[in-house]
Amino acid sequence: MSMKNLLRHLMLSLIMIMGVNPCTGSWQNGYAQAPEPPDNGKPVSVDPRFKPRLGTYYYKFDFNNVSIGIASITIARDSDLYKVQVLAQTNSTIDRIYKIRYRGEALMETDPTVASIQTKTQQQVRSTEKDMTIQFQQDGGIKTIEKKSKNGGTVDYDVRRLQPDKFTVDPFAATYLVRGLDWKVGQEEVFDVYGGKSQYELHLRCSHIQGVDVDGVKRPAYVIIPTVRKLDKDGKVVESKKKPADTKIFLSADAFKDVLKIEASHTMGDFRVTLDRFVPMVPQDQEAAVPDKTQPNTGN
Repeated sequence: MSMKNLLRHLMLSLIMIMGVNPCTGSWQNGYAQAPEPPDNGKPVSVDPRFKPRLGTYYYKFDFNNVSIGIASITIARDSDLYKVQVLAQTNSTIDRIYKIRYRGEALMETDPTVASIQTKTQQQVRSTEKDMTIQFQQDGGIKTIEKKSKNGGTVDYDVRRLQPDKFTVDPFAATYLVRGLDWKVGQEEVFDVYGGKSQYELHLRCSHIQGVDVDGVKRPAYVIIPTVRKLDKDGKVVESKKKPADTKIFLSADAFKDVLKIEASHTMGDFRVTLDRFVPMVPQDQEAAVPDKTQPNTGN
């Protein structure tokens, strides 16, 4: 695997592993409530005590201890729904090799079970731009609309439909599940994830608890080992000879369930995502009086 492909693969895949965030505002999808899973679906129940902190998490990306980019994940609440927004980009040094800009938004329900409603992503990798909308429909079906262009040229449209026979969520809701489960050492969970083109089986295992340094404070964290296996159109695992990266998700072992760090070891080296800071959401009645000083000046 080339350095360019490794940067693209690792950054985009780990961004999707991380994504979760809610914001105020309406979402024009016509649903009175989240769609029901298929009859034989088995929704994963989250810990009812888990309530994600509302605000923005800022993360740093590095590869072999060299900074390559940043990301932010904003979480807000709109009535009984959550909206997730993820922004990510490579830095100016990496832009010269492989420029990546990513924006994702998702709406989900979490009570009584987690259910995806709609996901939108915008992605630029070098000169190729891709926009995607995933709609989780009331009959359990999933509809994807994708448009893609290169160098500002002709836009190609693709519409895909999926009728999964098992409980399936988008990558953002999958992250909510990772955070919302009542983890114990040795616990394992399995569910399907659909990112708009392919369907995957995500297997999670809590291996142990380990301290993680955050701003000079050691926070105990569950070490979650994810295993991702691609599924074919019939929902069966596609065997692959490629060795996946060895990935660990460090989830704070407290009420916040913050994603403190993600590590991935590959043949080309070590990739790491670390929590830089968390900025709580300002109540709406205070927004006009408080200037926004939290956004990094990254430039494009």
